Amino acid sequence: MGPGRKGELVSELTVPDPSGIESRIARDLGRHALLAAPVAVTIGAIVAGVAGALGVGLALVVVVANFLVSAALLDHAARISPNLLMGAALGGFILRLAVVFGIALAVQQVDAIDLSVFVVTVLVAHLGLLFWETRSISLSLASPGLKPRKS
Repeated sequence: MGPGRKGELVSELTVPDPSGIESRIARDLGRHALLAAPVAVTIGAIVAGVAGALGVGLALVVVVANFLVSAALLDHAARISPNLLMGAALGGFILRLAVVFGIALAVQQVDAIDLSVFVVTVLVAHLGLLFWETRSISLSLASPGLKPRKS
């Protein structure tokens, strides 16, 4: 810590602006998904061939899109009102769940994609990425969102 103005101590950590917290977390989740994608697609290919690899790839796209849409919706609602934020969180979850279910129904009609690999990957990717992200989240109100990085 170094000296600041008028005797204050200034931290060497850069604290992000609190606006857009959800979007920053969702983009970080997307980066984690990109890191895991080669291994996951390879496992899908080993388990079910090309159809498995396509299922894993599509599932990862759906999961990342789900996180990004959720973040955008919550970020927009948070700027308007707390009541809208609550409604967007619950209503958005139900709507996004219905969209993921609809995509799974569409995948069922496509022979080139293995449905069981797709469904398992959607479940494992959602939970796995959220668990992975817990290491990057700051639980401090002084620095909400991702943990500050050293400058």
